[in-house]
Order: sequence, then C-alpha cells, then structure tokens
Amino acid sequence: MLRTTDLSAAEQLVVWSARAWMSAYRERRPVLGDLEDAYKLSGIAEAAHDIDELFCLAVTGHRVPLSFGASQCPAVHAIEAALVNCLAGYQMACRQCSAEILCQLLEPAEARMAEVPAERWAQRLGNAGWPLAMITRRQLTGQAPFGARTAATPIHPRLRPHGRGFAIRPSRPPSRAPE
Repeated sequence: MLRTTDLSAAEQLVVWSARAWMSAYRERRPVLGDLEDAYKLSGIAEAAHDIDELFCLAVTGHRVPLSFGASQCPAVHAIEAALVNCLAGYQMACRQCSAEILCQLLEPAEARMAEVPAERWAQRLGNAGWPLAMITRRQLTGQAPFGARTAATPIHPRLRPHGRGFAIRPSRPPSRAPE
C-alpha cells in the first residue's frame, strides 16, 4: 500500500488538492478560496481555477466511482495515483498518455474537455518547480519498495523505465531516415 508520506511534495499537493475539492463538493461548501491560498504559497495561485474546472468535469462525467480518500487518510487511492500519473504525463510531454488516463476515468466528451485544465495544472506545477513522477502499480499495491521506481512497471503501457523517471515509448516504430 502506497502512503501519502511516500509521495514527493508535488505529488502530495496534487492528492491533497483532489481530496480537498471532493470533500468540499460532498459537503456542499466552497473550496476555491482554500485552493487559492494553498497554491499562492506554492507561487501558482491561478492553478486553483484549473483544479476547480477539472473536478467540475470529473463529477459530471465520471466513468468509474470517484473514490478519493479523506484528507487525513494515509493511503493513496488508485484514482489519486491515476490523477498524479495524468499530470506527470503532461509534464513529460506525453499528451496521449494523459489523454488515455482521462478517457479511462471520464466519459469521452468530459475527458476531452478535461485535457485543457489538467494540462494547464500540470504545466503550472512544473514551471513552478513542482515536478511529478509516475506512480507504478507495484508502488500502489505495496509489492515493491517505494524508491524502486526505475525497476517497476509504470501504470501506463507507453512509458518505460529510464534513469530516474520514465521515457515515452513511441506509438509506432520509428521510420528509417533516407540515407
């Protein structure tokens, strides 16, 4: 089982953001101010609006149950890992990987619309020095030590271990350049 304390600061911020938004939605209370305050401290207050837009789309067009943990829950839920991976994919310039993750979670129309706020959120995090890394199935289920990211299989099939992160596998074999 992956614990929130095993995540990087950026990954914890993403998980906290999702949990805070979903908790406020369930309790029918405003959350945008809390998100703006938290992201102001991170230097990217405008990311709060991207989060709000993304989760508004998620609650209207979800394909799978939106099972986010309570704010103090020590375990990382699978959908939270998928969100981190979606944003990490955008930071690694793998728009297709991120779009496929969104399509697994949301209905097609909502997934397409969610690409814009998700990509903006990821880029704002990256530009502010908050890099995200992919979470593997083995890390999520507790079958491997957390630091073994490069030796584990990523959740998305087009990503492969490379150095300290993941590289993107081409969707088709590269063609040979004319000699």
